[in-house]
Amino acid sequence: MKETVPVRKARIEAERLDEIGDEIEERVSERAAIQGEPQSNRFEQVSEDRYRLVLTALGITFEIDRLRRDHNELIGELAVRCALAGARTYDGNLSIADFNLSSARARADRAKLLAGRAQVEGLDWTGFLEELCQRVLAAERRGQPAVDLRDLKRPGPDDAIHIDGLTLPRRHPGMIYGDGGAAKSYMALHLLGHLAQQGMIVALFDWELAGEDHRDRLERLFGEAMPKILYARCERPLVYEADRLRRIVRESGVDYAVYDSVAFACDGPPESAEVAARYFRAVRQIGCGSLHVAHITKGDGAEEKPFGSVFWHNGARATYFARIAEAATERILDVALYPKKANLGRPGAPTGFEILFTDTRTIFKRTNPADNAELASGLSLRQRMTHLLRGGAMSIESVASELDAKQETVRRTVSRNTRSFVVLDGGKVGLAQRVT
Repeated sequence: MKETVPVRKARIEAERLDEIGDEIEERVSERAAIQGEPQSNRFEQVSEDRYRLVLTALGITFEIDRLRRDHNELIGELAVRCALAGARTYDGNLSIADFNLSSARARADRAKLLAGRAQVEGLDWTGFLEELCQRVLAAERRGQPAVDLRDLKRPGPDDAIHIDGLTLPRRHPGMIYGDGGAAKSYMALHLLGHLAQQGMIVALFDWELAGEDHRDRLERLFGEAMPKILYARCERPLVYEADRLRRIVRESGVDYAVYDSVAFACDGPPESAEVAARYFRAVRQIGCGSLHVAHITKGDGAEEKPFGSVFWHNGARATYFARIAEAATERILDVALYPKKANLGRPGAPTGFEILFTDTRTIFKRTNPADNAELASGLSLRQRMTHLLRGGAMSIESVASELDAKQETVRRTVSRNTRSFVVLDGGKVGLAQRVT
């Protein structure tokens, strides 16, 4: 049926009214977003020092990261993403720059910059930034709420990593330290490879060598069946590398990482408590369990703590001292690892490795430090007595002679460790476990 002129005019008018209605509805939605109505904006804390404000109706996202206090002012890196047509963006970002959330002047200056780059009339950039700043400042003042400890889950049996005689925290930093040439980096790579073979996602953050060097070592350790280890070469102190490493950990799902080594990753002298504190704060921000390679200073007592501030030893949850014996041959190294600290459980027993270097392979073999006279000197008398008495009960005099100890010291060790030793008829000393 042919459409008459009046009918056609009525249809066109109806379509025009529909278009006007849609335009009015769209403008109302945009105005609601501009005015910051709760249903239009979404605010969330992404991580410990990262917040995000999303203006859903406008396709604009504010994200503030790397929050820090400087002279009582809250400063962070502000990234503004914008999907509006005509906006001058790079890779979707309208602007990325440091921003002082505590400064009203900074808000006005940044709003002017964003308005110029967005090239969209009617957007209240000052209001957007005001909302972001107020919400972040309020969230920072509130902080994390207190919780009832009884409601938290207890650590499970898998909260520690047991590998090659070592016990390492799965969620906290551990440390291996020793003199140069004690094969610390080689041992760390060996441990990472075995963790990867067990199904963990592991990474090596390296300040000392290069990826090619570690790749050569990895093939020497595992042959052609090399396990997957993520590698990141670091050139700057850890506090400046933290953002990049945190993204690697988050995006790759890293379970455990080695930091090699502490001295090169410091942003100041290792003797400074503030430097150690900043280092461990960065480690916490990066996330995942970790093993940190450190060195020692020369002098008496050097084996008790890593070089630098006492906070290096205090900040790690488990520490091991690595000691190398005088090389028996050019191709074999004997290394012992002595536990010096264990915050989350009982310290394990010392363990050791015999490292054999061939033309194409590097072979690690587990050993007992007590079998090496030089490495056994780093064991306690109780540990050396336990190893000696595995061959059978002995008199106090014979034990003292074999271990070059005083008889009274041996008697005192027996009386203090009744779970380990027992005095038999006739006065000989034996292992309590073997007797029972």
